[in-house]
Amino acid sequence: MSARIEGNAGAEWRAHWTVVLAACAGFGASTIISYSSSLFIQPLQHEFGWSRAQIMSGHSIASVTGVIAAPFTGLLVDRIGPRRLGIFAVAAICLATALFSLAGPDIWMWRALWVPMSLAIVIIQPSVWTAAITSLFSAGRGLALAVILCGGSLSSIVTPPLTYFLIEQYGWRVAWIGIAAFWATLALPLIWLFFTSAKDSARRSSTPATVAPPRRSLRESGMLTRRYAQLLFGGVGIAAVVVTLGTSLVPVLSSNGLTRGQAAGIASLLGVSAIIGRLGIGALLDRIHGRYLAAFCVLLPIIGVLILIHFPGSIPAASLAVLIIGFSLGAELDIIAYLTSRYFRLENFGFLFGTIAGFLGLAASNGPVALNAVFDATGSYIPALWATIPICGVAALLFLLLGTYPAADRAEPAGH
Repeated sequence: MSARIEGNAGAEWRAHWTVVLAACAGFGASTIISYSSSLFIQPLQHEFGWSRAQIMSGHSIASVTGVIAAPFTGLLVDRIGPRRLGIFAVAAICLATALFSLAGPDIWMWRALWVPMSLAIVIIQPSVWTAAITSLFSAGRGLALAVILCGGSLSSIVTPPLTYFLIEQYGWRVAWIGIAAFWATLALPLIWLFFTSAKDSARRSSTPATVAPPRRSLRESGMLTRRYAQLLFGGVGIAAVVVTLGTSLVPVLSSNGLTRGQAAGIASLLGVSAIIGRLGIGALLDRIHGRYLAAFCVLLPIIGVLILIHFPGSIPAASLAVLIIGFSLGAELDIIAYLTSRYFRLENFGFLFGTIAGFLGLAASNGPVALNAVFDATGSYIPALWATIPICGVAALLFLLLGTYPAADRAEPAGH
């Protein structure tokens, strides 16, 4: 089960810890809208009389655009390097966030303001930050990926209370500008000073690039291989289950015998366990073969689901189930990023992982819709919870059948 990776993790961390710090801040900035927009619903309703569906319609524009454009963002990362794209992306998303302060009573003006936000989301994809780490870390890659992706978890702790404070004290227009300024001040200096990659370093020096140019055809990149299909569908499976459950915990728990207040309190455990899962699995990825860890993390939610089904109304049982689901939720994205970097050549990482990340986002967006459609049809979430079990089983099998990592010189398994 062990995975022996050449290199010295300690030396990699000593040389590149500042890059991890900068990438963590950049990934945190990419989640501004995810963790702030819901707090603006009531102020916008009060001022303009819009429905919640109208206010949240911009998210649909952004999610569809992100899915379509994610592979092209990854391809751009492979060609020009993450540094320049990362600096521009953070500046763009902060500016697009501040532009929401200009919203007026016309709903179409509000939707028009989502156009620059959609473009910013397109270029601030996870592939920007993960590509830098995979190019600089080998022996310590799993933990490094986990740390940068914790930027999203930290943002979930900081952004909502900051947004609420700004709205209450200064109004919703100043709040949009304030959270944009906060993340720009935090992230941009770190990214400007420290964010780089092997490709960026090679470009600034006179030495030849250590990372080869990206392969030009889909077949040469490895996208048309069996392994890539397994990784893609396995990733979609785990995202469809853990992200859907994670974002729907309050209604699921509320319909399962708990009050809304109890459900909200228990759901807050999700963020803590997600950070623990992300860091714990990240460290283990550098020691244990990733396909076993992926299978473990996708099978683990089955235990949480069975607890919810068989112990309705129990606060201790619900708390345990949420901790289990949160652990898997925290590990989901970095496992897929790590496996992509091990099974395929790094010069194609941005394109390959960017494509997978787009489909993960699609699964995460539509999973809650399907979950609630089942509730509308049956009056219960229990049938949907049972349906997650075979999804987890199939995804685990796809991961287990990936096989051993290919050697570094043939990490693009054409024909497999």
